[in-house]
Amino acid sequence: MTDEGGGPAPGRPEGQAWVYLGLMVLIGSSTATAAKVTLREFPWALLPIVRFGVAGLVLGPLVARPLRKMLREDPGRLFAAALLCVPINQSFFLNGTRLAPTSHVGLIYATCPLIVLGLAVLLGHERFQRERALGVAATVLGVAIIAFGNLLQAGPGGADFLYGDLLLLGAVVSWGAYLTINKRLVARHGGVTTLAGTFLVGCALDLPIALANADDWSRLATVSPTAWGGLIYLTLVVSVFGLICQNLALRHVDASQLATIGNAAPLLTILWGVWLLGESLTLAIVLGGALTLGGIFLSSRPVSSRSERCPA
Repeated sequence: MTDEGGGPAPGRPEGQAWVYLGLMVLIGSSTATAAKVTLREFPWALLPIVRFGVAGLVLGPLVARPLRKMLREDPGRLFAAALLCVPINQSFFLNGTRLAPTSHVGLIYATCPLIVLGLAVLLGHERFQRERALGVAATVLGVAIIAFGNLLQAGPGGADFLYGDLLLLGAVVSWGAYLTINKRLVARHGGVTTLAGTFLVGCALDLPIALANADDWSRLATVSPTAWGGLIYLTLVVSVFGLICQNLALRHVDASQLATIGNAAPLLTILWGVWLLGESLTLAIVLGGALTLGGIFLSSRPVSSRSERCPA
Protein backbone atom coordinates (compact mmCIF):
# COMPACT_ATOMS: atom_id res chain seq x y z
CA MET A 1 0.00 0.00 0.00
CA THR A 2 1.30 3.44 -0.89
CA ASP A 3 0.24 6.81 0.40
CA GLU A 4 1.38 9.60 -1.83
CA GLY A 5 1.53 13.21 -0.75
CA GLY A 6 0.20 16.15 -2.68
CA GLY A 7 -3.44 16.55 -3.54
CA PRO A 8 -5.59 19.53 -4.40
CA ALA A 9 -4.92 22.93 -2.97
CA PRO A 10 -6.81 23.78 0.21
CA GLY A 11 -10.05 25.66 -0.29
CA ARG A 12 -13.70 24.73 -0.06
CA PRO A 13 -14.18 21.14 1.17
CA GLU A 14 -15.81 19.09 -1.59
CA GLY A 15 -16.70 15.49 -2.32
CA GLN A 16 -14.55 13.06 -0.39
CA ALA A 17 -13.25 15.82 1.87
CA TRP A 18 -16.70 16.24 3.42
CA VAL A 19 -16.90 12.48 3.99
CA TYR A 20 -13.55 12.52 5.79
CA LEU A 21 -14.53 15.59 7.80
CA GLY A 22 -17.89 14.11 8.75
CA LEU A 23 -16.35 10.86 9.97
CA MET A 24 -13.66 12.83 11.83
CA VAL A 25 -16.33 14.84 13.67
CA LEU A 26 -18.50 11.81 14.41
CA ILE A 27 -15.62 9.80 15.86
CA GLY A 28 -14.07 12.79 17.59
CA SER A 29 -17.28 13.50 19.49
CA SER A 30 -16.90 10.15 21.27
CA THR A 31 -13.19 10.39 22.15
CA ALA A 32 -13.51 12.07 25.55
CA THR A 33 -16.21 9.65 26.70
CA ALA A 34 -14.17 6.60 25.68
CA ALA A 35 -11.08 8.03 27.35
CA LYS A 36 -12.92 8.72 30.61
CA VAL A 37 -14.31 5.17 30.71
CA THR A 38 -10.85 3.72 30.08
CA LEU A 39 -9.04 5.96 32.57
CA ARG A 40 -11.25 4.82 35.44
CA GLU A 41 -9.20 1.63 35.56
CA PHE A 42 -6.30 1.78 33.07
CA PRO A 43 -2.98 3.45 34.09
CA TRP A 44 -2.92 6.82 32.34
CA ALA A 45 0.83 6.81 31.61
CA LEU A 46 0.64 3.43 29.89
CA LEU A 47 -2.40 4.26 27.77
CA PRO A 48 -0.56 6.31 25.06
CA ILE A 49 2.05 3.55 24.60
CA VAL A 50 -0.60 0.89 24.08
CA ARG A 51 -2.98 3.08 22.07
CA PHE A 52 -0.52 4.67 19.66
CA GLY A 53 1.96 1.79 19.66
CA VAL A 54 -0.62 -0.72 18.46
CA ALA A 55 -2.03 1.79 15.96
CA GLY A 56 1.46 2.48 14.61
CA LEU A 57 2.23 -1.25 14.26
CA VAL A 58 -1.04 -1.69 12.35
CA LEU A 59 -0.30 1.13 9.90
CA GLY A 60 3.51 0.89 9.65
CA PRO A 61 3.79 -2.23 7.44
CA LEU A 62 1.24 -0.77 5.01
CA VAL A 63 3.41 2.27 4.24
CA ALA A 64 6.90 0.94 4.95
CA ARG A 65 8.64 2.44 1.91
CA PRO A 66 7.21 6.00 2.12
CA LEU A 67 7.70 5.86 5.89
CA ARG A 68 11.44 5.29 5.43
CA LYS A 69 11.50 8.16 2.92
CA MET A 70 9.83 10.50 5.42
CA LEU A 71 12.30 9.52 8.14
CA ARG A 72 15.18 10.44 5.80
CA GLU A 73 13.75 13.68 4.45
CA ASP A 74 11.83 15.20 7.39
CA PRO A 75 13.24 13.82 10.66
CA GLY A 76 13.05 17.14 12.52
CA ARG A 77 9.49 17.93 11.52
CA LEU A 78 8.38 14.38 12.26
CA PHE A 79 10.07 14.52 15.68
CA ALA A 80 8.25 17.77 16.51
CA ALA A 81 4.86 16.44 15.37
CA ALA A 82 5.32 13.17 17.28
CA LEU A 83 6.45 14.96 20.45
CA LEU A 84 3.41 17.24 20.38
CA CYS A 85 0.92 14.51 19.44
CA VAL A 86 1.82 11.76 21.89
CA PRO A 87 3.83 12.60 25.05
CA ILE A 88 2.93 16.28 25.37
CA ASN A 89 -0.70 16.29 24.25
CA GLN A 90 -1.60 12.99 25.89
CA SER A 91 -0.08 13.95 29.25
CA PHE A 92 -2.25 17.08 29.31
CA PHE A 93 -5.33 15.45 27.76
CA LEU A 94 -5.49 12.27 29.83
CA ASN A 95 -4.90 13.98 33.17
CA GLY A 96 -7.31 16.79 32.29
CA THR A 97 -9.94 14.26 31.21
CA ARG A 98 -9.60 12.40 34.52
CA LEU A 99 -10.36 15.58 36.48
CA ALA A 100 -12.82 17.54 34.34
CA PRO A 101 -16.31 16.55 33.14
CA THR A 102 -16.54 15.19 29.61
CA SER A 103 -18.48 18.26 28.49
CA HIS A 104 -15.55 20.47 29.56
CA VAL A 105 -13.18 18.43 27.40
CA GLY A 106 -15.23 19.04 24.28
CA LEU A 107 -15.95 22.67 25.05
CA ILE A 108 -12.33 23.60 25.82
CA TYR A 109 -11.10 21.77 22.72
CA ALA A 110 -13.42 24.00 20.71
CA THR A 111 -10.88 26.83 21.20
CA CYS A 112 -8.35 24.86 19.12
CA PRO A 113 -9.11 26.76 15.86
CA LEU A 114 -7.85 29.98 17.46
CA ILE A 115 -4.50 28.30 18.19
CA VAL A 116 -4.26 26.74 14.74
CA LEU A 117 -5.21 29.89 12.85
CA GLY A 118 -2.81 32.03 14.86
CA LEU A 119 0.12 29.65 14.36
CA ALA A 120 -0.64 29.12 10.66
CA VAL A 121 -0.70 32.88 10.03
CA LEU A 122 2.43 33.54 12.11
CA LEU A 123 4.36 30.78 10.32
CA GLY A 124 3.17 31.88 6.90
CA HIS A 125 1.26 28.68 6.16
CA GLU A 126 -1.99 30.62 5.63
CA ARG A 127 -2.89 34.20 4.85
CA PHE A 128 -5.07 36.06 7.31
CA GLN A 129 -8.63 36.15 5.97
CA ARG A 130 -11.40 38.11 7.62
CA GLU A 131 -14.18 35.62 6.86
CA ARG A 132 -12.21 32.68 8.20
CA ALA A 133 -11.28 34.62 11.34
CA LEU A 134 -14.94 35.51 11.83
CA GLY A 135 -15.86 31.84 11.37
CA VAL A 136 -13.37 30.79 14.03
CA ALA A 137 -14.62 33.50 16.40
CA ALA A 138 -18.24 32.47 15.83
CA THR A 139 -17.60 28.81 16.63
CA VAL A 140 -15.68 29.66 19.80
CA LEU A 141 -18.36 32.15 20.87
CA GLY A 142 -21.06 29.58 20.21
CA VAL A 143 -19.38 26.96 22.36
CA ALA A 144 -18.68 29.58 25.06
CA ILE A 145 -22.41 30.42 25.20
CA ILE A 146 -23.23 26.74 25.64
CA ALA A 147 -20.57 26.45 28.37
CA PHE A 148 -21.93 29.52 30.18
CA GLY A 149 -25.43 28.07 30.05
CA ASN A 150 -24.16 24.82 31.52
CA LEU A 151 -22.33 26.73 34.28
CA LEU A 152 -25.51 28.58 35.25
CA GLN A 153 -27.37 25.29 35.49
CA ALA A 154 -24.61 23.63 37.53
CA GLY A 155 -24.50 26.33 40.22
CA PRO A 156 -21.56 26.59 42.68
CA GLY A 157 -18.76 24.06 42.70
CA GLY A 158 -17.41 24.64 39.20
CA ALA A 159 -14.05 25.74 40.58
CA ASP A 160 -13.37 22.12 41.54
CA PHE A 161 -12.64 21.40 37.89
CA LEU A 162 -10.25 24.34 37.43
CA TYR A 163 -7.06 22.26 37.48
CA GLY A 164 -8.47 19.81 34.97
CA ASP A 165 -9.55 22.68 32.73
CA LEU A 166 -6.05 24.21 32.88
CA LEU A 167 -4.55 20.89 31.85
CA LEU A 168 -7.02 20.72 28.97
CA LEU A 169 -5.90 24.17 27.84
CA GLY A 170 -2.38 22.75 27.61
CA ALA A 171 -3.78 19.88 25.57
CA VAL A 172 -5.49 22.31 23.18
CA VAL A 173 -2.33 24.38 22.63
CA SER A 174 -0.22 21.28 21.95
CA TRP A 175 -2.87 19.81 19.62
CA GLY A 176 -3.14 23.06 17.68
CA ALA A 177 0.64 23.16 17.24
CA TYR A 178 0.60 19.51 16.16
CA LEU A 179 -2.07 20.17 13.50
CA THR A 180 -0.04 23.09 12.14
CA ILE A 181 3.13 21.02 11.76
CA ASN A 182 1.22 17.95 10.63
CA LYS A 183 -0.31 19.84 7.70
CA ARG A 184 3.08 20.19 6.01
CA LEU A 185 4.02 16.55 6.64
CA VAL A 186 0.73 15.36 5.15
CA ALA A 187 1.22 17.57 2.08
CA ARG A 188 4.65 16.04 1.42
CA HIS A 189 4.24 12.42 2.47
CA GLY A 190 0.52 11.59 2.60
CA GLY A 191 -1.93 11.10 5.44
CA VAL A 192 -1.41 7.45 6.36
CA THR A 193 2.39 7.61 6.16
CA THR A 194 2.48 10.70 8.38
CA LEU A 195 0.14 9.09 10.88
CA ALA A 196 2.18 5.89 11.12
CA GLY A 197 5.42 7.82 11.60
CA THR A 198 3.89 10.12 14.20
CA PHE A 199 2.54 7.18 16.21
CA LEU A 200 5.75 5.12 16.18
CA VAL A 201 8.13 8.00 16.93
CA GLY A 202 5.70 9.42 19.48
CA CYS A 203 5.57 6.12 21.36
CA ALA A 204 9.35 6.02 21.54
CA LEU A 205 9.37 9.56 22.96
CA ASP A 206 6.61 8.69 25.44
CA LEU A 207 8.35 5.60 26.79
CA PRO A 208 10.25 7.46 29.57
CA ILE A 209 6.93 8.79 30.94
CA ALA A 210 5.46 5.28 30.97
CA LEU A 211 8.54 3.82 32.69
CA ALA A 212 8.56 6.61 35.28
CA ASN A 213 5.06 5.52 36.29
CA ALA A 214 5.72 1.77 36.14
CA ASP A 215 4.55 1.29 39.74
CA ASP A 216 1.01 2.02 38.51
CA TRP A 217 1.05 -0.87 36.03
CA SER A 218 -0.15 -3.27 38.74
CA ARG A 219 -3.67 -1.95 38.05
CA LEU A 220 -3.67 -3.90 34.78
CA ALA A 221 -4.63 -7.06 36.67
CA THR A 222 -7.98 -5.55 37.68
CA VAL A 223 -8.95 -3.78 34.44
CA SER A 224 -12.50 -4.73 33.45
CA PRO A 225 -13.68 -5.76 29.96
CA THR A 226 -15.44 -2.39 29.68
CA ALA A 227 -12.19 -0.46 30.15
CA TRP A 228 -10.36 -2.78 27.72
CA GLY A 229 -13.17 -2.15 25.26
CA GLY A 230 -12.68 1.59 25.65
CA LEU A 231 -8.96 1.17 24.97
CA ILE A 232 -9.63 -0.92 21.86
CA TYR A 233 -12.04 1.74 20.63
CA LEU A 234 -9.51 4.53 21.24
CA THR A 235 -6.80 2.54 19.45
CA LEU A 236 -8.53 1.18 16.37
CA VAL A 237 -11.46 3.54 15.81
CA VAL A 238 -10.20 6.90 17.10
CA SER A 239 -6.44 6.64 16.53
CA VAL A 240 -6.42 4.63 13.30
CA PHE A 241 -9.66 5.30 11.45
CA GLY A 242 -10.53 8.72 12.91
CA LEU A 243 -7.08 10.26 12.51
CA ILE A 244 -6.68 8.78 9.03
CA CYS A 245 -9.86 10.67 8.11
CA GLN A 246 -8.37 13.80 9.67
CA ASN A 247 -5.10 13.51 7.75
CA LEU A 248 -6.86 12.76 4.46
CA ALA A 249 -9.05 15.82 4.99
CA LEU A 250 -5.90 17.91 5.59
CA ARG A 251 -4.98 17.31 1.95
CA HIS A 252 -8.06 19.31 0.91
CA VAL A 253 -8.45 22.00 3.58
CA ASP A 254 -6.25 24.30 5.64
CA ALA A 255 -5.44 23.32 9.21
CA SER A 256 -7.53 26.19 10.60
CA GLN A 257 -10.52 25.09 8.51
CA LEU A 258 -10.20 21.53 9.74
CA ALA A 259 -9.98 22.61 13.37
CA THR A 260 -13.01 24.88 13.01
CA ILE A 261 -15.16 22.24 11.30
CA GLY A 262 -14.09 19.90 14.11
CA ASN A 263 -15.99 22.19 16.48
CA ALA A 264 -19.10 20.32 15.42
CA ALA A 265 -17.89 17.43 17.64
CA PRO A 266 -18.69 19.00 21.05
CA LEU A 267 -21.97 20.27 19.63
CA LEU A 268 -22.81 16.74 18.52
CA THR A 269 -21.95 15.42 21.97
CA ILE A 270 -24.44 17.86 23.51
CA LEU A 271 -27.13 16.90 21.01
CA TRP A 272 -26.57 13.24 21.80
CA GLY A 273 -27.15 14.08 25.45
CA VAL A 274 -30.47 15.74 24.57
CA TRP A 275 -31.56 12.87 22.33
CA LEU A 276 -30.26 9.81 24.16
CA LEU A 277 -30.07 10.96 27.79
CA GLY A 278 -33.09 13.25 27.99
CA GLU A 279 -31.07 16.37 28.83
CA SER A 280 -32.87 19.67 28.32
CA LEU A 281 -32.49 21.70 25.13
CA THR A 282 -31.84 25.18 26.51
CA LEU A 283 -31.76 28.58 24.80
CA ALA A 284 -27.97 28.63 25.30
CA ILE A 285 -27.63 25.36 23.38
CA VAL A 286 -29.84 26.60 20.53
CA LEU A 287 -28.05 29.97 20.22
CA GLY A 288 -24.57 28.51 20.72
CA GLY A 289 -25.24 25.71 18.25
CA ALA A 290 -26.42 28.20 15.61
CA LEU A 291 -23.23 30.26 16.03
CA THR A 292 -21.06 27.14 15.86
CA LEU A 293 -22.68 25.90 12.66
CA GLY A 294 -22.54 29.40 11.16
CA GLY A 295 -18.85 29.64 11.96
CA ILE A 296 -18.20 26.29 10.31
CA PHE A 297 -19.99 27.56 7.17
CA LEU A 298 -17.90 30.76 7.08
CA SER A 299 -14.62 28.91 7.60
CA SER A 300 -15.34 26.43 4.79
CA ARG A 301 -16.00 29.06 2.11
CA PRO A 302 -13.52 29.29 -0.77
CA VAL A 303 -10.20 30.95 0.08
CA SER A 304 -9.12 34.15 -1.61
CA SER A 305 -7.36 33.74 -4.94
CA ARG A 306 -4.37 35.50 -3.38
CA SER A 307 -4.03 32.86 -0.67
CA GLU A 308 -0.99 30.66 -0.74
CA ARG A 309 -0.98 26.95 -0.70
CA CYS A 310 0.75 25.30 2.23
CA PRO A 311 4.45 25.05 1.28
CA ALA A 312 5.78 21.56 0.63
